[in-house]
Amino acid sequence: FEDAQEWERLERLEQEQNARRERASKAFERFELLPTYNLGTKMIRVPGLLTEAFVDDEDNDEDGFALEDESDDDDTGEEERMTLEYQRSEACRRRCERELQKEVPAWTYITQATVMEGHTRKAPGMLYGLEFPWNEKLLVEMGPGWLTKAFHAAGTLDEDNAVTKIIPEKRIKVTTGNNGGKFLFEVRYKTNAPGLHRKLFAKVPHPLEGVTKSDRISSSVNKQPMELYELNASRLLEASLPCKIPKFYFGDISNETSNWILITERVPFADPEPLDFAGRLALSGERHGPLAPYALEGPYDKCMDWTLRGPPEEYYFALVRSGARMAGLHKAGGMGDPAALAKHFEDFSGRPIEVWGINPGGCTGKRPKDAKTYIDMAVKFFSEEGSVIFPAFCGEAEFQERFVSTMLTVNAYSAESNYWRHSNQDYIALAHNNMNVDNAFFWRDEGGELDLGVLDWGAMGQRSLGFKLWWWLYCCEFDILTDKIDAFVQCFADAYAEAGGPRLETEVLKTQFMLTAMEQMSGLSAAVPQIWQMCKKPEWKTIENRYDPRIGENINGKSTLRLYLQVMRTIVGIIHHPKWRGDEALDRWARDFCAAINVPCKDRAMIWP
Repeated sequence: FEDAQEWERLERLEQEQNARRERASKAFERFELLPTYNLGTKMIRVPGLLTEAFVDDEDNDEDGFALEDESDDDDTGEEERMTLEYQRSEACRRRCERELQKEVPAWTYITQATVMEGHTRKAPGMLYGLEFPWNEKLLVEMGPGWLTKAFHAAGTLDEDNAVTKIIPEKRIKVTTGNNGGKFLFEVRYKTNAPGLHRKLFAKVPHPLEGVTKSDRISSSVNKQPMELYELNASRLLEASLPCKIPKFYFGDISNETSNWILITERVPFADPEPLDFAGRLALSGERHGPLAPYALEGPYDKCMDWTLRGPPEEYYFALVRSGARMAGLHKAGGMGDPAALAKHFEDFSGRPIEVWGINPGGCTGKRPKDAKTYIDMAVKFFSEEGSVIFPAFCGEAEFQERFVSTMLTVNAYSAESNYWRHSNQDYIALAHNNMNVDNAFFWRDEGGELDLGVLDWGAMGQRSLGFKLWWWLYCCEFDILTDKIDAFVQCFADAYAEAGGPRLETEVLKTQFMLTAMEQMSGLSAAVPQIWQMCKKPEWKTIENRYDPRIGENINGKSTLRLYLQVMRTIVGIIHHPKWRGDEALDRWARDFCAAINVPCKDRAMIWP
């Protein structure tokens, strides 16, 4: 009888999986951007920023690279189309399949000493076995010969073709990025071929020096191996992702040194001038002049929604739909064998309850005394030194008491919350981990409909979908997020199911979202000393609002300070605002969770110091 029941259960599972695959197949036909869909056959015309798909042969400098800023006087007039033609081609599919079948060693976790000792040393990469450059200077030094060998190894350049020249970009310097450095360069080829891009983009680690030293340690040690997952997204998934990504040319990482590099097609943004936090370009119209259909907006930056060319919510709906389609397609098997993919990306699926560290008899986060030290620091910051940029209720004793109690409860249930968000496998899928407006590029078709491609795949993996949804929306302006949150959650659930995923309960998804938000506040509370480093305490006495350039502009080329401040504002709003009442949602979740596993709720002695 038990065997018969098991047989029926397996049959039901198989039927459900077949139904998902059928939905995914139909959905993928739409996502394939069939020949008539958006970028599929459209030419992007952005004067001065286009790369050419076909180029003339030209004489090479004796050393094979050029340090001078060169113009494109030799252009044939052909303009590159940033299309899905290669991404949906048989050649791309075969390349990705070969890469999936390769035996790649598993990442071995490293210490800070590995980075300190290895960051200036060349070593073979894990993926292709070649030594590689990890900054612009080294790329130029290693030259066209190395780049040819790298492209051949990655299968992105025909064996009888070669790179003949490297030209560093002198006019446009990319300074933004919290987890890595970026630079632009051009190449010339021995033979012109359709689809070869001359204007390329490279992403590399931050230098282990000066203002980026702590960022390098953070990304290479604390967040490892996020860069490997980013390389794998382009290397393995280019042919199966349901969205446009820049064409992959090469990428590798060394487990010995922590150095890495990713080389892709350059995105021809139509707005190359720096963004202005105070919105002067937007208000003057200099930035917001009309663009031709399919011209790429941006680049945009986090926590500056007023610089978007349309209503901000339109962009966030586009991000949510794209991410949900990705997750649903993966869930249905449309991005490849889930078991094979799990070896190459972060994977929180299928973990038994025993591994999460649940403890009904005590706190599972930081020691309550340590947690309260950070929480008190945050309360002091947003009610005193930083009060000018926070809502007035942050200065009220009643809210402060609720905030401290809420955050201590979040800390006490840390392991339980993580387990619960990952206990139902329907709510876990492979998708982008941080899909914000700065990690995408947007365009509109002739009818004005907004669409997007996706960048920056660091920490790509399988995690709770409510967790991911928070990290896609956390930089949205609080008023918009509050007004649209239910619509955002419904949008995700609908797109996920349409792409082949199971139907989700929106209340569960929203609770996961809020738990993740309050979990991030724990980290932000501990980051107050870092805020003081980026804007010294005495400066705050003369800051009048959040638009002050001392806290609004990028600091050392990074949006970290602006992001920390905005997200702290958002999370205190989620705890306080009557539409959210995050503190009450947390208490409800704790009661329901403890009842479900048949244990009493944690008492004050477990939660408070």
